[in-house]
Amino acid sequence: MNIFAFMPINFFKQLAIQNGDDIFRIVPPEHLKDIVEGCYLVKASRAREKELFFNDGYPVIALMQNRNEKVRVTIEGQTKCVGNTWVCGGVLKNIYGEPGTHFGDFLVIRFYPITFFKLFGMDEDCFQTKQIFDLSEIAGPNFEKFKEAYYSCASADERMQVITGFLSEKMNTYNYPKVLIDIQNHIDKQGNLAVKDILDGYSTRLNYKWLERNFRKHFGISPQNYILRRRFLNAYLDLDAVTTKDLLQVALNNGYYDDNHFIKDFRRFSGVAPRTYFNRVLKAPLSEVCDFG
Repeated sequence: MNIFAFMPINFFKQLAIQNGDDIFRIVPPEHLKDIVEGCYLVKASRAREKELFFNDGYPVIALMQNRNEKVRVTIEGQTKCVGNTWVCGGVLKNIYGEPGTHFGDFLVIRFYPITFFKLFGMDEDCFQTKQIFDLSEIAGPNFEKFKEAYYSCASADERMQVITGFLSEKMNTYNYPKVLIDIQNHIDKQGNLAVKDILDGYSTRLNYKWLERNFRKHFGISPQNYILRRRFLNAYLDLDAVTTKDLLQVALNNGYYDDNHFIKDFRRFSGVAPRTYFNRVLKAPLSEVCDFG
């Protein structure tokens, strides 16, 4: 896999594997398991083409291997350089990693959104205005001390100890409806759902307004938008996995009304139609791509 230094959409192919040639999952300590979904040591390589960035609803912090490494991203056509420790979340639209730069292995910390915002004292809607920014903007007064300690470590184990200490100092007691975690896991597992399916799927009756209000309060987005993100990710991975790309069938299999419905979402996240993306961005052979979009 052509991993670029952060969360390209193809990163999610590896999440199902957990421990493979390009990614290794580090289980967080017991006291952090309600905050951190997992830490992922990712093997990077030189990206030959642009890589579409995507976020599936779990905020992440990325830590580059070396303190002098930087990442270039293109946001709506404008290229910017971000530092070696940075944060990403929210709905990423038309954001790409620039090709041609080689990075060493890097670490991705994947957080549960329901506790991430409380951990760093952030508003739940913060990612609506800025999806990628330097960790220093939310890390607090001890950030430079943390950064120096992290980049002075000689091994991954030592770096994990530094990260554990940094996050442990920020922990507090958070009160939130536990059923929201069950709902998030249910959406992640099923993918192709409607909000009505969630409301009807619990023995304890859920009120639509309650679900909408609490999802926005604790996740920063509506349940509809969370489902939309998961649906697109599943459809993208299905489309990317097949040689003969039957767009209509992939769309229907993932809960879209038709192929035009999927194309609209594809443009929303990538900035281009599926045909353009697979032919030009990924350089897929034209003969392997049907005439869509």
